Amino acid sequence: MRLRTFLAESMTDAIVQVRAALGDDAIIVSSHENDHGSIEVTAAVETAPRADGGARAEHNTSSLEQRLEQMLRARLQTPSAPAPETAPSFGDPLIPFDRSTIGAALEAHAVPPALKSDLLVAAIALDRGDAISALAGALEARLGFEPLPVRPQAPIMAIGLPGAGKTVTLAKLAARAVVDGAPVDIITTDTARTGAVAQGEAYAHLIGVHLRRAESIDALSLLLDEGNASEGAIEDRSHRPCFIDTASVNPFDRDDFTALHRLTQNARLAASVEPVLVLSALGDADVSREAAIEFARLGARRIVATQLDIARRIGPVLAAADASGMAIAQISVTPYLARGLAQMNAYVCARMILNDSATAATPATTTRHAGQRP
Repeated sequence: MRLRTFLAESMTDAIVQVRAALGDDAIIVSSHENDHGSIEVTAAVETAPRADGGARAEHNTSSLEQRLEQMLRARLQTPSAPAPETAPSFGDPLIPFDRSTIGAALEAHAVPPALKSDLLVAAIALDRGDAISALAGALEARLGFEPLPVRPQAPIMAIGLPGAGKTVTLAKLAARAVVDGAPVDIITTDTARTGAVAQGEAYAHLIGVHLRRAESIDALSLLLDEGNASEGAIEDRSHRPCFIDTASVNPFDRDDFTALHRLTQNARLAASVEPVLVLSALGDADVSREAAIEFARLGARRIVATQLDIARRIGPVLAAADASGMAIAQISVTPYLARGLAQMNAYVCARMILNDSATAATPATTTRHAGQRP
């Protein structure tokens, strides 16, 4: 594996550099803006062993993998504290309560009119002087917030619409557990789509996990049931975090959805699997709401929201959670593995809506091209 860091004036320029140096198979591991205002991108690419490389090539590969592991651990250990934030953080700007300010912020975040009105009424009824505190109270009374634990007791199955980012989201969840010291299993049932297995294997390799394939419902049940043969012994997987990727589905296509229904129900019977909806914030609020209702019928009770860096609006996610009864667990504001996931609670959500409403209304000049890949 080759690992390199690139500096550029923009994300687009960095991607050009990555392509030129590492080729089209490179994977962007992380990206951030450094203290000098430049974009710093770390990318990795798998390399075939050279015939004359010998022990030196093996040593170099091991060294690179150790560097990647150290970098992932350093970045993934910092996302957010496990305890929910219930009060303003030190340094947060105080936003005096104003009905029009809250209403405008909710509108800027594309919150549907009915939900916006209810949240506004609830915030006014709380009679708090701080707008963030008032909106947080209204959100907490109306919606659920329940982050996924670092080491889930039950297997987690990512489900959702096409393009939501299920595979990288699942890899982020698995990476959290690996950094916490847990051995994990990653299984994919998305074995028919072109490139799906390769994508899953790339992410699994970066966090040092072997991706296992389940090409049928029965195969998944067997993988969930079996032990891990290691040095002649059978290891109990019952307390080992397990993360399952699935093929994207159209919940409004009966045949498509019926197949996922069979998969989730069998998995729940086999190992008490918890389906988790991975939902893009880019969707229309009505479509997101209708889709979430359908996915909730499969037993999903939590949402991980993605692509908020592009959408800059959380309204469709709030609408989906409100209509389906699902809790918002985590959010992703970048597609890159090492940046992890952020936990959500009512206060963080309120702060996002009120502090970011101006940014949501107009594109920021520093908006990253997060959807681009080399």
